[in-house]
Parts: sequence; structure tokens; C-alpha cells
Amino acid sequence: MKTLLVGYRAADLTPDLLEGDVTCHVLDIYHRHAIEKVHHAKVVCSAHLPEGPWDLIRFKTGPKVHSGELSLDLLQECHRFGCKVEVDFVGKERDRNDLLNKIKDDPKRVRSFKAEWPASVPGGEKLMFTSYPGCFCHRRLDEGGLALAEVVSREILKSTEACAGGDLSSEHRDIGASDHLRNLSILDMGCGCGLVGFLIANRLSRLSNPQTFKLSNVVLVDSHARAAEAATENAAKFGIPAEVILSDEGTPTRMDGTFDVFVGNPPYYSDYRIAEVFLETAKRALKPGGVCYTVVKNAAGLKPVQERFFKTAEVIGRRGYSVLKSTKE
Repeated sequence: MKTLLVGYRAADLTPDLLEGDVTCHVLDIYHRHAIEKVHHAKVVCSAHLPEGPWDLIRFKTGPKVHSGELSLDLLQECHRFGCKVEVDFVGKERDRNDLLNKIKDDPKRVRSFKAEWPASVPGGEKLMFTSYPGCFCHRRLDEGGLALAEVVSREILKSTEACAGGDLSSEHRDIGASDHLRNLSILDMGCGCGLVGFLIANRLSRLSNPQTFKLSNVVLVDSHARAAEAATENAAKFGIPAEVILSDEGTPTRMDGTFDVFVGNPPYYSDYRIAEVFLETAKRALKPGGVCYTVVKNAAGLKPVQERFFKTAEVIGRRGYSVLKSTKE
């Protein structure tokens, strides 16, 4: 019997669940690596459930496992295969019944949970971003990410204008050397649907003097398969050539020392351990003179962490958030 486990993490798996021909599906590459390390099981990390045929799907969900939209989206994917589906619900029986009632009357009905919403930075176009359940800030823009995009766009524009005017002093040349500005490369880590990276790229594409500037490379990284799917779709929609990478370890070593600008909006739980992954990636991925920008609500916690990787971290306030700026020596 071929069984698909959906929504189970490494800590949830037991020998009886993994008995037989079992495949685990996860949405985040971090969970895939954790399962493979602990259980040596077959794991697929993808934005949607892998094609069967399956004899049984066991779906673990609940308010603390998935959002309501993501639960319903995945549940209707489970029923699409026409096999037996067992729901392992973590939470109140009332909530479980509410979820199952939304699909049992018409299990073949497929509803779209795709969302589109606008965002822009000063001087840039209004872009309609696409996101899906599971993406960070699905159905809305993140104010911290918008603050980050606005600050970085302004900083790069300030540098390009200084270079175009012939002022190459360190006082005005904030983003790398002048040759970097003519071929600028940007790395957006923890990109989600691409909000920060694409807003910056779009604003820079509208420079009044494009002869002095070329956006040579845009790379977006996220550990969540649905974020990567949304970012890929948005890159095509906006006409921005970009490479989207699904990774929980930053960029591959072939990209070390190749970026002029790093932007990241890292989560701050787990004692900043995930933020440290972001900053370690920034340090090795940036060229000498490249600049790392991160954003946080209150700089007090992240600033000393960032200063362990870079000599200093300047705090720039925007929209009630703190953008931390560091230069790689």
C-alpha cells in the first residue's frame, strides 16, 4: 500500500507511521532535511502534493499546524486523488468538523486561495503581487518588508546619482565601488513572494540615466516551496529576470562574493538563530564593499547579532521599523 503523509514533521513521525511504502510531503525544505536526517524516509518538498497513485493519505493539520486557508487548500488537494484520506487533527473537535464540513459536501470542487495585492516604493510602479497560503504575509504586504525596500531603493539611488555626477568619494559612494553600481547584483533572502527584491528591482529599472547603471543579477532565496512558487510567478509577471532558489542554507558556494546588496527580513524567534543564518549568508555572499540590509521592529535585539558578522550596523528608521545597514570590508 502506498501512503502519503502530509503535514508531518520529524518529531511527529513514529515507526508505525513509516511502515510500508511511505512518502512524506513537506512545504519547507528545512523539514525535509530534518526528516531525512532523523528517519531516513522518502520526502518530497514541493508547493503541491506529489502525484500518486496513493492508496492512503494521512493529513496532519490544525490551527497550530497550518493556517485555515492552507489546511483547506491542502485538504482539497488530498481529495483530488480519489483515495482514502485520514485527517489527524490537532485541536478542538469543533474546528475539525468545521474544516471537514467545508469540503465533504462537494469534495471535487476546487477553490483557489491565490491572492493578489498591490505594493510600491516612491518612484516605482504599483506592482500586483501574487501569494498563496503558506507564504509569509499571504493576502497582504508586510510593513517591515516595505520599509526595507524603501530604504534600500533610496540608498542605491543616492549612490547611483553620486556616481553619475562624478562624486566617487566614500561619503557618497555607499553601495560598493563605481563599477559595482554599473552592474549591480541583489540577493533577497527569506524572500517570500519577492516583495522586497522586486520592488527594488522595479524602482531601479526606472532610473532616469540608465547608461550609468545596470541591474545585472537578482537572486531570491526562501525555504518554503510555496514562497518560491509565488516568487517565480511574480518574476515572470513583472518581467524581472531572477533566479529563485529553494534553500534553508542560503546561497550555494558558487555565489560567494558575487553580490553588491543583500536584503533580508529574518524571523526573530529561536534566539536569532535563523537571523544568524541570514547574516552568515550575507557575509560570504557579498563582495568587499557590498552592503547588508536587514529589518526589525526594534533594533536592540538584532543589532548586536549583526555586529558579530559585520563591524558596525547603522540603524535607519522607517515606518516604525529599524533597517540595519552594514558594509562588508
